[in-house]
Amino acid sequence: SLKTILGNAGWGFILALVIYLATRLIALTDYPMYFFTDEAVQTVLASDFVRDGFRNYAKEFLPTFFYNVYQYNLSVSVYIQLIPYLLFGNSVVVTRGVPVLFSVLPAVSGGLAFKQFFNSRYPWLAVLMLSIMPAWFLHSRTAFETSLAVSFYAMFLYFYLLYRQDHPRALYPAVIFAALAFYTYSPAQLVLVVTAVLLFLSDLRYHLRLPRDVFQKTAGLAALLVIPYLRFYLEHPNENLNHLQQLGSYWLAQIPLIEKLGRYFGEYLAGLNPLYWFFPNSIDIPRHIMGNYGHLLVFSLPFIAWGVFLAVKNFRSSAYRTLLIAVIAAPSGAALVGLGITRTLFMVIPAALLGALGLASTMEWLLRMWQVKRRILAVGTFLLLAGFNFFMLGDALTAGRT
Repeated sequence: SLKTILGNAGWGFILALVIYLATRLIALTDYPMYFFTDEAVQTVLASDFVRDGFRNYAKEFLPTFFYNVYQYNLSVSVYIQLIPYLLFGNSVVVTRGVPVLFSVLPAVSGGLAFKQFFNSRYPWLAVLMLSIMPAWFLHSRTAFETSLAVSFYAMFLYFYLLYRQDHPRALYPAVIFAALAFYTYSPAQLVLVVTAVLLFLSDLRYHLRLPRDVFQKTAGLAALLVIPYLRFYLEHPNENLNHLQQLGSYWLAQIPLIEKLGRYFGEYLAGLNPLYWFFPNSIDIPRHIMGNYGHLLVFSLPFIAWGVFLAVKNFRSSAYRTLLIAVIAAPSGAALVGLGITRTLFMVIPAALLGALGLASTMEWLLRMWQVKRRILAVGTFLLLAGFNFFMLGDALTAGRT
């Protein structure tokens, strides 16, 4: 049960979640300093949806997607604002607060995954490592749909790993969270397809042993969740093309296919470049950058690198392979148009877990070398990471206000 799992994770894990949530909710309206149109539109569309009898601007009842200025690209992020809007009306703190609460999902699933699938003594490491990733720190305090999609994607990975740990019925919530991520943010669609295909091929032998009833129910559930997309496609057959046009995708340019493929893989490889992730860049627009921080904390680089080494070393383990697959899939959606942190924010999930793996391995090495008490090292590491969480918050609320 969830109570047993949380109990086994320990008080450090629960305290880490409290720290995570506190550093998201404190002065939520003050950082980021802007309240951007792409945040406000979530509640605006929800309020118009209620006003118009649960129809969108095209008079479609309970639509799959909502029209956002010039394209259909919002869905779940609008629906989750309905009840908060009905209860509290238009409010900046509520509009941001709803996705903040959902952003706890990757913190919880990451910590539990670290405990259950990587047999770590320190599930709180994954929570605090995720919390101090600057790209996530910034975007998890906004109402942009990208953070919501990443939250659902993290839950999809968690339940998939649970399925691989001989819990076949965990496929049901895995499929549901995959669908939620798919409908939440358009770049997530290709990320999910790439992830699903690679996971299918990676664990093919295991999938072939899936009980027939679970396979049938999973297929039926997946088919049911595809229906809203089919409905949308039939009603708006040219919308995917329009979406690419609005984004100025090179796929619509009058250039040879080989050049398009070259551009795609160039953008894709740029999304795997450590220079993009760990150091300040001029690629992303200012509102998606946290000052002079890189998208991933530069101090975590050696731990993430060591985590990648451990994942490659333990490649025969499905859990470790899944982390590498998530890394490979993360830039795939962004590469369709152009590299940008909002489109490739999915990278923070495997990066946080790989960093936690590297740090946990380093702690075990220090225990052997220094022969200090495990409790002292664990408490010291926890306080260091927790302290840096609040340092980042303080830095955001001072320098980030200008």
